[in-house]
Amino acid sequence: MKNYAIALGFRGKLYKDIIKAWKILEKKMNIKFMSTDHALPHITIISGKTKSIEKIYKKLKKSKIKKFKLKSPGMGIFANKEPNLYIRWEQSLELLKASSKIAKETSKFFYKIKQNSNNSQWVPKTTLAWKDLKYDDLSLIFKKTNFIFNKKSAIISYIYLINFNPIEKISYKIKLK
Repeated sequence: MKNYAIALGFRGKLYKDIIKAWKILEKKMNIKFMSTDHALPHITIISGKTKSIEKIYKKLKKSKIKKFKLKSPGMGIFANKEPNLYIRWEQSLELLKASSKIAKETSKFFYKIKQNSNNSQWVPKTTLAWKDLKYDDLSLIFKKTNFIFNKKSAIISYIYLINFNPIEKISYKIKLK
C-alpha cells in the first residue's frame, strides 16, 4: 500500500512564475523542499493510501472532465508551527464539479484518506514553500516573489496521479480535453 495523491495540473504563465519563484527561493534563500522533493505545481484533490492506483487511473481516464480556466487571487499562508506559503485558487463551479467528481469516483479505492482531503477542510492551493520555510523569511520572500501577487489564472489541463513515498513523483498523467 502506497501513498498517492490525485491532483489537477496546469501550464501557462502562472506555472512558469511558480517554477521561477521556486528557483529564487532555492538559490537566494536555500528554501528548496518544494522545488526538490515535490512534483510539478499542482492542486491536490484527494490523497491517502491505496494499492489500486491502476484502477484509479483507468477510472479517471474515462471520467470526461474537461479543461477549465481557474483564477487565483494571489498568495495565502497557513500559520502553523511550520508555515505553508501557497497560491490560492478561487472555488469556481468548474473546480468544485471536477474535484467532487474525482473524489466520488476514486475515494472507494483509498484505504485511508488524508484528513485535508475531506471536503469541509479542503483548500484549493498550490504550495510555494513549506517545511524549510521560517516566519522570519516571509518579508524577503514577498519582496523576491512579488510578481506572483497579481491576480492570475491558469488552464487546468491535466489530472496527475502522484506517488509520494516519500518524494513526490507523477506516476500517471491524464490530459483533459
